[in-house]
Amino acid sequence: MTEHPFRVALIQQDTVWQDPAANLQRAGAFVREAAQRGARVAVFPELFTIGFSMAPEPFAETLPGPTSEALANLARECGIHIVGTVVKAHAPHPHNAAFVVAPDGALISSYRKIHPFSYGEENHHYSGGDSCPVFDIDGVRCGLQICYDLRFPEPFRALATQGAEVVFIPANWPARRISAWSTLLAARAIENQMAVCGVNRVGRDPQLDYPGRSAIHDGFGEVIAVGDASEGLVIGDIDLAQLRAWRERFPALRDRRPEVYRTL
Repeated sequence: MTEHPFRVALIQQDTVWQDPAANLQRAGAFVREAAQRGARVAVFPELFTIGFSMAPEPFAETLPGPTSEALANLARECGIHIVGTVVKAHAPHPHNAAFVVAPDGALISSYRKIHPFSYGEENHHYSGGDSCPVFDIDGVRCGLQICYDLRFPEPFRALATQGAEVVFIPANWPARRISAWSTLLAARAIENQMAVCGVNRVGRDPQLDYPGRSAIHDGFGEVIAVGDASEGLVIGDIDLAQLRAWRERFPALRDRRPEVYRTL
Protein backbone atom coordinates (compact mmCIF):
# COMPACT_ATOMS: atom_id res chain seq x y z
CA MET A 1 0.00 0.00 0.00
CA THR A 2 1.18 3.51 -0.77
CA GLU A 3 2.80 5.55 1.98
CA HIS A 4 2.95 8.70 -0.16
CA PRO A 5 0.55 11.59 0.45
CA PHE A 6 -2.82 10.81 -1.06
CA ARG A 7 -4.00 13.93 -2.86
CA VAL A 8 -7.77 14.50 -3.11
CA ALA A 9 -9.58 17.24 -5.05
CA LEU A 10 -13.09 18.16 -3.89
CA ILE A 11 -15.06 19.87 -6.66
CA GLN A 12 -17.32 22.62 -5.31
CA GLN A 13 -19.48 22.87 -8.42
CA ASP A 14 -22.44 25.26 -8.71
CA THR A 15 -25.04 22.89 -10.14
CA VAL A 16 -27.22 23.98 -13.05
CA TRP A 17 -30.69 22.92 -11.90
CA GLN A 18 -31.94 19.74 -13.59
CA ASP A 19 -29.63 20.09 -16.60
CA PRO A 20 -27.36 17.02 -16.85
CA ALA A 21 -25.82 18.04 -20.18
CA ALA A 22 -24.78 21.47 -18.89
CA ASN A 23 -23.33 20.07 -15.68
CA LEU A 24 -21.38 17.32 -17.42
CA GLN A 25 -20.00 19.82 -19.91
CA ARG A 26 -18.71 21.96 -17.03
CA ALA A 27 -17.31 18.94 -15.20
CA GLY A 28 -14.43 18.44 -17.60
CA ALA A 29 -12.58 21.63 -16.71
CA PHE A 30 -12.67 20.78 -13.00
CA VAL A 31 -11.34 17.25 -13.54
CA ARG A 32 -8.56 18.48 -15.82
CA GLU A 33 -7.48 21.06 -13.25
CA ALA A 34 -7.54 18.43 -10.49
CA ALA A 35 -5.30 16.15 -12.54
CA GLN A 36 -2.93 18.99 -13.44
CA ARG A 37 -2.57 19.77 -9.73
CA GLY A 38 -1.61 16.18 -8.96
CA ALA A 39 -4.82 14.82 -7.42
CA ARG A 40 -5.34 11.06 -7.53
CA VAL A 41 -9.06 11.42 -6.86
CA ALA A 42 -11.58 14.09 -7.91
CA VAL A 43 -14.94 14.10 -6.09
CA PHE A 44 -18.17 15.76 -7.24
CA PRO A 45 -21.05 16.83 -4.96
CA GLU A 46 -24.26 14.85 -4.49
CA LEU A 47 -26.47 14.65 -7.61
CA PHE A 48 -24.09 17.03 -9.36
CA THR A 49 -25.81 16.61 -12.74
CA ILE A 50 -29.27 17.77 -11.60
CA GLY A 51 -29.21 19.14 -8.05
CA PHE A 52 -31.05 17.74 -5.04
CA SER A 53 -34.26 17.19 -6.97
CA MET A 54 -37.41 15.57 -5.60
CA ALA A 55 -38.47 14.79 -9.18
CA PRO A 56 -35.75 12.25 -10.01
CA GLU A 57 -37.55 9.80 -12.30
CA PRO A 58 -36.94 11.66 -15.60
CA PHE A 59 -33.21 11.61 -14.82
CA ALA A 60 -32.92 7.97 -13.72
CA GLU A 61 -30.35 5.89 -15.57
CA THR A 62 -28.46 2.66 -15.32
CA LEU A 63 -25.06 2.26 -13.72
CA PRO A 64 -22.94 1.93 -15.81
CA GLY A 65 -24.80 4.45 -17.91
CA PRO A 66 -24.46 7.87 -19.55
CA THR A 67 -23.15 9.76 -16.51
CA SER A 68 -20.64 7.14 -15.43
CA GLU A 69 -19.46 6.73 -19.02
CA ALA A 70 -18.95 10.48 -19.37
CA LEU A 71 -16.82 10.52 -16.21
CA ALA A 72 -15.02 7.35 -17.33
CA ASN A 73 -13.95 9.19 -20.49
CA LEU A 74 -12.61 12.05 -18.36
CA ALA A 75 -10.84 9.57 -16.07
CA ARG A 76 -9.09 7.99 -19.07
CA GLU A 77 -8.17 11.37 -20.51
CA CYS A 78 -6.76 12.71 -17.25
CA GLY A 79 -5.41 9.54 -15.60
CA ILE A 80 -7.36 10.12 -12.39
CA HIS A 81 -10.00 8.43 -10.24
CA ILE A 82 -13.36 10.21 -10.17
CA VAL A 83 -16.22 9.94 -7.66
CA GLY A 84 -19.54 10.89 -9.25
CA THR A 85 -23.20 10.62 -8.36
CA VAL A 86 -26.29 9.65 -10.30
CA VAL A 87 -30.00 8.93 -10.06
CA LYS A 88 -29.85 5.15 -10.43
CA ALA A 89 -32.91 3.48 -11.91
CA HIS A 90 -34.74 1.22 -9.44
CA ALA A 91 -38.33 0.33 -8.52
CA PRO A 92 -40.42 1.55 -6.80
CA HIS A 93 -38.15 4.63 -6.60
CA PRO A 94 -34.64 5.29 -7.94
CA HIS A 95 -31.55 5.32 -5.77
CA ASN A 96 -29.41 8.34 -4.94
CA ALA A 97 -26.11 6.66 -5.81
CA ALA A 98 -22.40 7.41 -5.85
CA PHE A 99 -19.82 5.59 -7.94
CA VAL A 100 -16.09 5.49 -8.64
CA VAL A 101 -14.35 5.22 -11.99
CA ALA A 102 -10.64 4.39 -12.32
CA PRO A 103 -8.05 5.98 -14.62
CA ASP A 104 -8.64 3.19 -17.14
CA GLY A 105 -12.37 4.01 -17.14
CA ALA A 106 -13.44 0.93 -15.17
CA LEU A 107 -16.35 1.26 -12.74
CA ILE A 108 -14.74 0.01 -9.53
CA SER A 109 -17.46 0.63 -6.94
CA SER A 110 -20.92 2.06 -6.39
CA TYR A 111 -22.93 2.96 -3.30
CA ARG A 112 -26.63 3.67 -2.77
CA LYS A 113 -27.46 6.29 -0.13
CA ILE A 114 -28.67 4.36 2.91
CA HIS A 115 -30.56 7.19 4.59
CA PRO A 116 -32.89 9.22 2.33
CA PHE A 117 -33.43 12.63 3.93
CA SER A 118 -36.92 12.27 5.42
CA TYR A 119 -36.98 15.87 6.71
CA GLY A 120 -36.89 16.94 3.05
CA GLU A 121 -39.15 14.04 1.93
CA GLU A 122 -36.35 12.41 -0.04
CA ASN A 123 -37.64 9.08 1.29
CA HIS A 124 -40.83 9.63 -0.74
CA HIS A 125 -38.87 9.84 -3.99
CA TYR A 126 -35.76 7.68 -3.52
CA SER A 127 -35.23 4.14 -2.22
CA GLY A 128 -32.57 3.58 0.42
CA GLY A 129 -29.54 1.36 -0.07
CA ASP A 130 -28.47 -1.48 2.18
CA SER A 131 -24.68 -1.93 1.97
CA CYS A 132 -21.38 -0.17 2.67
CA PRO A 133 -18.84 -1.38 0.09
CA VAL A 134 -15.12 -0.80 0.47
CA PHE A 135 -12.78 -0.44 -2.51
CA ASP A 136 -9.11 0.32 -3.22
CA ILE A 137 -7.56 3.40 -4.80
CA ASP A 138 -3.78 3.20 -5.16
CA GLY A 139 -3.67 0.66 -2.33
CA VAL A 140 -5.78 2.83 -0.02
CA ARG A 141 -8.98 1.30 1.37
CA CYS A 142 -11.85 3.71 0.71
CA GLY A 143 -15.60 4.00 1.21
CA LEU A 144 -18.53 6.20 0.21
CA GLN A 145 -21.40 7.87 2.03
CA ILE A 146 -23.81 10.57 0.82
CA CYS A 147 -24.91 13.77 2.59
CA TYR A 148 -27.51 12.86 5.27
CA ASP A 149 -25.62 9.59 5.92
CA LEU A 150 -23.11 11.80 7.75
CA ARG A 151 -25.53 12.11 10.68
CA PHE A 152 -25.38 8.35 11.33
CA PRO A 153 -22.20 6.93 12.90
CA GLU A 154 -23.07 3.29 12.20
CA PRO A 155 -22.19 3.10 8.48
CA PHE A 156 -18.89 4.86 9.07
CA ARG A 157 -18.05 2.32 11.76
CA ALA A 158 -19.05 -0.46 9.36
CA LEU A 159 -16.60 0.97 6.82
CA ALA A 160 -13.86 1.31 9.44
CA THR A 161 -14.22 -2.30 10.57
CA GLN A 162 -13.76 -3.32 6.92
CA GLY A 163 -10.46 -1.43 6.90
CA ALA A 164 -11.55 1.83 5.25
CA GLU A 165 -8.99 4.59 5.74
CA VAL A 166 -10.59 7.32 3.60
CA VAL A 167 -14.31 8.03 3.09
CA PHE A 168 -15.72 10.35 0.42
CA ILE A 169 -19.02 12.13 1.15
CA PRO A 170 -20.72 13.95 -1.74
CA ALA A 171 -23.37 16.33 -0.38
CA ASN A 172 -25.94 19.06 -0.93
CA TRP A 173 -25.74 20.49 2.60
CA PRO A 174 -27.57 23.82 2.99
CA ALA A 175 -26.23 26.98 4.57
CA ARG A 176 -28.70 26.95 7.47
CA ARG A 177 -27.15 23.72 8.86
CA ILE A 178 -23.52 24.19 7.85
CA SER A 179 -22.17 24.16 11.42
CA ALA A 180 -23.50 20.61 11.80
CA TRP A 181 -21.71 19.64 8.56
CA SER A 182 -18.32 20.76 9.86
CA THR A 183 -18.84 19.22 13.30
CA LEU A 184 -19.99 15.86 11.96
CA LEU A 185 -17.14 15.60 9.44
CA ALA A 186 -14.67 16.02 12.29
CA ALA A 187 -16.56 13.61 14.55
CA ARG A 188 -16.69 10.81 11.97
CA ALA A 189 -12.95 11.22 11.39
CA ILE A 190 -12.05 11.20 15.09
CA GLU A 191 -14.21 8.28 16.16
CA ASN A 192 -13.04 6.03 13.31
CA GLN A 193 -9.43 7.26 12.98
CA MET A 194 -10.05 7.75 9.27
CA ALA A 195 -9.68 10.59 6.79
CA VAL A 196 -13.04 12.07 5.84
CA CYS A 197 -13.53 14.04 2.62
CA GLY A 198 -16.82 15.93 2.44
CA VAL A 199 -17.63 17.78 -0.80
CA ASN A 200 -20.53 20.22 -0.79
CA ARG A 201 -21.98 22.20 -3.67
CA VAL A 202 -22.13 25.99 -3.87
CA GLY A 203 -24.83 28.26 -5.26
CA ARG A 204 -28.59 28.00 -4.98
CA ASP A 205 -31.35 25.66 -6.07
CA PRO A 206 -35.02 26.75 -6.20
CA GLN A 207 -35.30 26.58 -2.41
CA LEU A 208 -31.92 26.58 -0.64
CA ASP A 209 -28.51 28.24 -0.55
CA TYR A 210 -25.38 26.07 -0.44
CA PRO A 211 -22.18 27.51 1.07
CA GLY A 212 -19.53 24.99 0.01
CA ARG A 213 -17.24 24.51 3.03
CA SER A 214 -16.01 21.25 1.54
CA ALA A 215 -13.32 19.84 3.80
CA ILE A 216 -10.77 17.08 4.24
CA HIS A 217 -10.13 15.94 7.83
CA ASP A 218 -7.30 13.65 8.88
CA GLY A 219 -7.57 10.72 11.31
CA PHE A 220 -7.23 13.11 14.27
CA GLY A 221 -10.17 15.17 13.01
CA GLU A 222 -7.88 18.08 12.11
CA VAL A 223 -8.64 20.05 8.95
CA ILE A 224 -6.24 19.38 6.08
CA ALA A 225 -8.09 21.62 3.62
CA VAL A 226 -11.36 23.55 3.67
CA GLY A 227 -13.20 25.62 1.09
CA ASP A 228 -15.23 28.80 1.24
CA ALA A 229 -18.41 29.57 -0.70
CA SER A 230 -16.60 29.91 -4.05
CA GLU A 231 -16.89 27.50 -6.94
CA GLY A 232 -13.68 25.59 -7.56
CA LEU A 233 -11.37 22.95 -6.13
CA VAL A 234 -10.48 22.19 -2.53
CA ILE A 235 -7.30 20.11 -2.57
CA GLY A 236 -5.50 18.38 0.28
CA ASP A 237 -2.89 15.70 0.92
CA ILE A 238 -3.79 12.86 3.28
CA ASP A 239 -0.78 11.42 5.14
CA LEU A 240 -1.53 7.70 5.11
CA ALA A 241 1.63 6.83 7.02
CA GLN A 242 0.56 9.11 9.87
CA LEU A 243 -2.98 7.74 9.84
CA ARG A 244 -1.80 4.13 9.96
CA ALA A 245 0.74 4.86 12.68
CA TRP A 246 -1.96 6.56 14.78
CA ARG A 247 -4.26 3.56 14.47
CA GLU A 248 -1.41 1.30 15.55
CA ARG A 249 -0.34 3.43 18.54
CA PHE A 250 -3.87 4.12 19.77
CA PRO A 251 -5.96 1.05 18.85
CA ALA A 252 -9.38 2.48 19.65
CA LEU A 253 -11.06 0.39 16.95
CA ARG A 254 -9.68 -2.78 18.54
CA ASP A 255 -11.03 -1.70 21.92
CA ARG A 256 -14.65 -1.81 20.76
CA ARG A 257 -16.98 -4.23 22.56
CA PRO A 258 -19.63 -5.19 19.96
CA GLU A 259 -21.21 -7.73 22.28
CA VAL A 260 -22.36 -4.86 24.50
CA TYR A 261 -23.91 -2.95 21.60
CA ARG A 262 -26.21 -5.72 20.40
CA THR A 263 -29.35 -3.73 21.17
CA LEU A 264 -28.32 -1.37 18.35
